[in-house]
Amino acid sequence: MPWKQCDVERKIVKQLFITNTQISLSAAMGSDFRLCASLLLFLLVSTKVTSYEKTLRKIIRSQSKMVPRPFSENSGTTTWKNNSFNTARYKEALMFPSVAQSKSVYHNMPRPRISTILSTVETSRSKSSCSQIRIRPNDQSNERLARDTNTSSPLRNNEILMRDTHNIHMNKNNMTIKNFYQIPTQSRFFPPIDDRDNSYEQKSNSKENTVIIPESHGRPKDNGSSQVKAILIPKSTIQTAPVQMNNRKTTSETPTIIDIESDLEKADFFIEGVNMDSQKFSYNLSVDSFTCLVIKETKADIDAQEKFSQFNIEPTWSTKRHYWNTIFDSRYESLMRNPKWPSLKVILIPRVHVDTIWKKTFEQYHKDSVNKILSNIVKKLQFYDRLTFSWNEISHLSQWWKTASHRSRLAFRKLLKGGRLEITTGGYVEPDEATTHLFGLVHQLIEGHQWLKIHLNYTPKVAWLTNSVSHSPTMAYLLSTLNIHKLVTTNLHFSWEKYLAEYQYSDFIWVQNWDQDKSFSSKLNEELSKIGNDRHPKHAVLTHFLQFNTAGFKACGPDNSLCALNYNFAIANKNLDIGSFNIKEKAEQLLEQYSKTGTISQHNTIIAPLGGPYHYEIQPELDFQYNNYLKLADFINANKNIYKATVDFGTVQDYFTTIIDKYKKYPTVKGDFLNFADISSGSPAYWTGFYTTRPFTKILLRRLQSTLRSTEILFSFALNFNVFRGFNLTEIFELLLKSRETVARLLDRNVVSGTVTANVLKYVHSQILTTVKNCWYIQELAASFLALKPDINMPHLQKYVYRDGEFISVFKSISPGDQIYIFNSLSHERTEIVEIVTRFPNVRIMDHNKKDVIIQINPIWKYNSDNLIELSHKFFKISFAVMVPPMTMALFKVKETYDAAHHAATLYCLSCIADEPKNVDSSFTFNIEPIQSGDIQLESYKHRLIFDEYTGFLKTVVEKETNFEKTVFIDYGAFRDSHYNTGMFLFNTNVSKPLQDILRSYRMGKKSKIILIVSGQVSTELITIYGRLLQHTTKIFNLQNCPLTSAIYLESKIDYEVSPKYRESEMFLSIQTDIINGNPPQIFIDNNSFQYTSRILNISRRVESNMYPITSMAYIEDGKSRLTFITDHAQGVTALQEGQLVVMLDRRVLFDDGRGTDEGLADSSKTCHRHYILLENLFDARSGFGKFSFQDQLHLPTLNALHLANTIGHLLDIFVIDKNYTSLCNYMFMPLIKTAFPCDVAIVNYRVLLNRGSLQYFTPNAALLVLHRQSFSCQINPLNLNCQGDSSFALDKILRNIKAIYKTNLAGTNEGEPRLHFNLGNFPPMELMTLRIDF
Repeated sequence: MPWKQCDVERKIVKQLFITNTQISLSAAMGSDFRLCASLLLFLLVSTKVTSYEKTLRKIIRSQSKMVPRPFSENSGTTTWKNNSFNTARYKEALMFPSVAQSKSVYHNMPRPRISTILSTVETSRSKSSCSQIRIRPNDQSNERLARDTNTSSPLRNNEILMRDTHNIHMNKNNMTIKNFYQIPTQSRFFPPIDDRDNSYEQKSNSKENTVIIPESHGRPKDNGSSQVKAILIPKSTIQTAPVQMNNRKTTSETPTIIDIESDLEKADFFIEGVNMDSQKFSYNLSVDSFTCLVIKETKADIDAQEKFSQFNIEPTWSTKRHYWNTIFDSRYESLMRNPKWPSLKVILIPRVHVDTIWKKTFEQYHKDSVNKILSNIVKKLQFYDRLTFSWNEISHLSQWWKTASHRSRLAFRKLLKGGRLEITTGGYVEPDEATTHLFGLVHQLIEGHQWLKIHLNYTPKVAWLTNSVSHSPTMAYLLSTLNIHKLVTTNLHFSWEKYLAEYQYSDFIWVQNWDQDKSFSSKLNEELSKIGNDRHPKHAVLTHFLQFNTAGFKACGPDNSLCALNYNFAIANKNLDIGSFNIKEKAEQLLEQYSKTGTISQHNTIIAPLGGPYHYEIQPELDFQYNNYLKLADFINANKNIYKATVDFGTVQDYFTTIIDKYKKYPTVKGDFLNFADISSGSPAYWTGFYTTRPFTKILLRRLQSTLRSTEILFSFALNFNVFRGFNLTEIFELLLKSRETVARLLDRNVVSGTVTANVLKYVHSQILTTVKNCWYIQELAASFLALKPDINMPHLQKYVYRDGEFISVFKSISPGDQIYIFNSLSHERTEIVEIVTRFPNVRIMDHNKKDVIIQINPIWKYNSDNLIELSHKFFKISFAVMVPPMTMALFKVKETYDAAHHAATLYCLSCIADEPKNVDSSFTFNIEPIQSGDIQLESYKHRLIFDEYTGFLKTVVEKETNFEKTVFIDYGAFRDSHYNTGMFLFNTNVSKPLQDILRSYRMGKKSKIILIVSGQVSTELITIYGRLLQHTTKIFNLQNCPLTSAIYLESKIDYEVSPKYRESEMFLSIQTDIINGNPPQIFIDNNSFQYTSRILNISRRVESNMYPITSMAYIEDGKSRLTFITDHAQGVTALQEGQLVVMLDRRVLFDDGRGTDEGLADSSKTCHRHYILLENLFDARSGFGKFSFQDQLHLPTLNALHLANTIGHLLDIFVIDKNYTSLCNYMFMPLIKTAFPCDVAIVNYRVLLNRGSLQYFTPNAALLVLHRQSFSCQINPLNLNCQGDSSFALDKILRNIKAIYKTNLAGTNEGEPRLHFNLGNFPPMELMTLRIDF
């Protein structure tokens, strides 16, 4: 084999000598004596070679001369901006043999200098054993990337059509899975055992001595491959020469040769199994052109974001701590004299506020307080026949139910049926609406409503959300899908509080900004007597703002202290019982407060909450409150003609019934109320700090939710396929139920926001880890039984999780002979990079198509205290690209190979050392090259990235297809906190010095940073290390035609070290672009990963007032381009100027903000933040799409952005099969569904319906499937996705073994209606849909 490589190099050198006469003969001879010896060796070889050898040499020679054109499929010839300049510079470049010639180009030009040009393609070439000179033809300076670029699927020109009101029919391009995913037919993939050897020999001997190489443009002949495959050469035909470590890189045109034993590989590709039913295990995909629906934005009387930008957030009355003034008093007096002003109606609602987890654990709260409260409520409601009570959460109620007596349970049911006891909302907890992901919100609602239906046969009719300080329209929408169209809320920004009181908008219709469906005759429309076009939209919610931002005694009137002190009768030492001697005075004093509160509405009906945090722990408190308020109510009612008022005990439902009877016209409001501030200290205090508080905990919670989701999906399919075959599932059912409850409990607003105390935080982390392990165990069982042979009941899969800074499963180093199962839990195909850790770098990976996948071997390294990078000799990281269809389990084999050095990444580093482990014999080394001075340039198929020489951060991105040069300037900084109004909840910057250069010591040269570049065949990454504080990584991927093609991966590892270091610092990531998004800037932010809201930031205001939460993405755009920032956990985001995004990373505040926690924030953990940046070009208004008006359309993310957000939030599930148990596996490829869902349909969850009381008698045979129609922007063409473009689908064509499908409410608590086919009519854009699947 060495003479073949020398032959290739000889011809390339000959061509180079002809085309470039500037290279002197003496220099060439002096540079490489070995080349001459190699050429002499070639002359001694026999001139007669076999036909196979001639073919191979001819193909390789042709490939070495080939100039690929990666964009010819799109737009023909690509014009480069500085083509002539680059060509000239390459001719003048000096290529030094010892300094990474193929990756370094030295320009004789002033700054900006490009010291290093790294291509994820060029690093795939290995060095020849015959030559040390690395050569690249001059005419490939701009197009050298495409040949080995990984391809996830064949290029195709997807069309995108926009529809306004009518469907546009499109030509369908149906493609079978055989051509699309390269999955063999059923007879080939699952052949009978007796026929396997014959089938393989027919395939392998069909064309003897034929070598298949990739076609031009870097695409292999097998359509659908996610990467360019290496050439497989049978060992009996050609022998491969050993590759030396120091000379492992061949000329860039030499293909990768992998040595295999053909005899051993015959049977190795197949796993024994029975001949399976083709209907069960076949997978087909019909690929249609995309049909994009233009969604118009809903009109409303009040746009919350527009109105908030107009408020005066620094009012003069803030020092008085309340907006109520003489103007409101004058209106009150005027209305009292107005005979047309309706009589006052006061509804007394006893209630209590309890926390699930905050200062105490759930068990401590329940044992010490909540268990007593619930018992007292049941007793007193039976004793007092006029007493009512409103309960609002299910976590404590379900816990109390477990230990309650049979008599108490009967009494509870009777009180619910009678209406005096009311359960509102029905959520398992009251979550934080700002930082909770859609999955979490849906999960806790389903968990709560399912419990109520099973145990109490009760369905809530109204909602009460007064615990959260942020209110999202997503929560209002979810309530409407549960047929709850009435909501009570509080805790709005003090400017909103004043505005709603001034205009008497205490009640309003909250609508979604995308919901225009007025054809639905909802119960709310019927109650408001709305018909035709006067109807409110389908998901409208009548919302009541509980006055004065409180849900306790203070809500009685503007004089909060009077209400809290004089009318809380549990304070026995201050308030005497009501008697004949003081009842008139007390009643009139209280009635004055009630009457003033009534004037901030148009119907003069108010809610007067009686209670607060952890009230009614003792029975006498209920006696005091009820008896005294009853006396006051009876006195006022007896004199209602004088006072023009009535007071009664009631429920929230009574309130809405009363106001609807009185008044039927309410203003409509769209938008959210996420930015909350109070003025309890006399100055604005913004509750925007918790968006970023404890990011490590936020990441763990999101991983926990994703883990539970995968567990639910795998377990549902396992039950559907009936694969457990007599296995005792009682323990599994209990573990799954417990995991559901724990995850729902951890969605409490104090946990999700990260504002629990330090001691309780340990409890939270313990609960997370325990639940994750339980979910992994269930996943292992479900996946094992899905893949097992029919006659075996031995679980053999082991969950593999290795994420730096997150979960790590029981550590297992992958060894040759092991197998890897990868499960894609999403509803669309995904192409991603998988990373595994091994002690054996000389391995290769084979997919289920019996083909090697291109791998990249990266070092495992760590940063030490000497400001050096230590490379491990013991462990290595194997990276490879996988393409997994939706809901599919795909098998990959780990095989041993003689030498995988040609897959090793090249390192560029000046501060790297190798560790010296004892008793480790490893000859595998990495080629380490120095980094030259000047800016650094990385290249992929899509982008050219330029990094600043001094900071190591990205500054420019060039889109190679369009040659657009875009400014994307990355930097880090910090806000300096003030000494007041800042803490766990609050964020308040230092007015005199708000900004801090947290990397100043490095910029000034007092400390030195480290730059490491890891460049290989799969990806190229640049890591910049600023001590222990910051480790920044930018990575690009060598893939085509998938969302990762256009994505730029960012990773920020933040370590604040031990407190008080970096105290009062709020670290952020700054992305400055040249996008002209307005002044003041406009940014678009997601709400709970469900919908998207436009915000225009008033940069003249304080920073904390412009801080908003994101849970998945934020983007900015102008008329030409868009930048989307995608994250995997909740973070705060803002902007300080045009074209900028400022993303909060971590914070350390040692002050207590006085909001209840009584602690500072000093326990920051080392956290790894993972993000994607997506750069996209919008359609030109002058194009054919210009006839469509985008001005009034709803602003939405692109389909690529949605898919990236789904993949970063829901990781691939990886399982390992030990080499000793590989014989147990029955399937190498197992699609759990028949075909893909439409591109815009995502699976939120697929959970089995479980009931503890019946699990011991029968196995569940139904599940809830929650789908989300994710709408996307029509201004950007989604070219890189392979999915079902048709918006219509039939579930019987997708799911297997189903008997019936019923469309139900969100929680699946009603019977539902049979439904099989779905389209944009019965499953509209943006909406959720829950289906009960019977199997």
